[in-house]
Amino acid sequence: MKLAHLSDLHFTTFFRNSELNGIESLLRYCNSEGVDHLIITGDLVERPEPYDFELLRKVFKQNGFLSSDRLSLVIGNHDIFGGVLTVNDVFSFPKHCETINYKQSVSEFCSYFKESFDGCSYISRENIFPYAKVIDDILIVGLNSVAEYSKTKNIFASNGEISQKQLSEVAKIFKLFGDCKTKLILIHHHFKTISPSHENKFGSLWQLIEKQTMKLKTKGKLMEMFLEYNVDMVLHGHYHESSEYYRKGLRFLNAGGSFKNELPNQNQINILETNNASLKVEINKISRQIFPQFLSLRQFQSINIS
Repeated sequence: MKLAHLSDLHFTTFFRNSELNGIESLLRYCNSEGVDHLIITGDLVERPEPYDFELLRKVFKQNGFLSSDRLSLVIGNHDIFGGVLTVNDVFSFPKHCETINYKQSVSEFCSYFKESFDGCSYISRENIFPYAKVIDDILIVGLNSVAEYSKTKNIFASNGEISQKQLSEVAKIFKLFGDCKTKLILIHHHFKTISPSHENKFGSLWQLIEKQTMKLKTKGKLMEMFLEYNVDMVLHGHYHESSEYYRKGLRFLNAGGSFKNELPNQNQINILETNNASLKVEINKISRQIFPQFLSLRQFQSINIS
């Protein structure tokens, strides 16, 4: 089975130059390469605007990925709280986060891509996450790692945390479906230890601030659980690079650099292939297809992608 892994699309129609074309190009690439299942690990949008979600939904549908057996998503912090697009937003953003109804925002995100959650082998009745799918003897477990807003612990709404309830349900999932040959975890937040030498030169002031406040609080407990239940790979985003790495014997794959990267006119996509119990990974670079001219919002609205 062939899977593709993207993350951190950060799609927005706020700016005149949008990544919609690049997203559609990668979906066409997936189809041309015979990808069976697409995984996106959060931050699909820059801000949770209904119009932006609707556009992404239509692009997924047009390219044949809007179904449970072809698409698995997890939510990112930008899909709930949004992010900073202008200098003035830096000062107003914490106040904005206070107004967000967290549970409602999670529900709305899932409703835009509801077909991808249909037919799950397991789905949390109360919070949707965690969910589980079994596809071709591959167990896919999706988690919500976005921490709720806090003035003291999560002032920029970019930190991560897995609730005790989610941990309990994940253990239940492994007990129900633990005999699958391959086990994959989907989560937005990263598990890397970021040193100053890894600073991303293209980042804005806001991105530099986020780097100091984008921790996953419960990653120690998570890694212990993943080791206990023989998880084959943890797929994530959040930190804007594309890489494969190991921690404490666990294998991680980051797709955060799918669009946010330092490569000139290139996007990146992780391709995974399973054969029995083996898992092969390639990080492919794909040339961006640039619009002949920047599209205005009116031009976006006229695009027929239904």
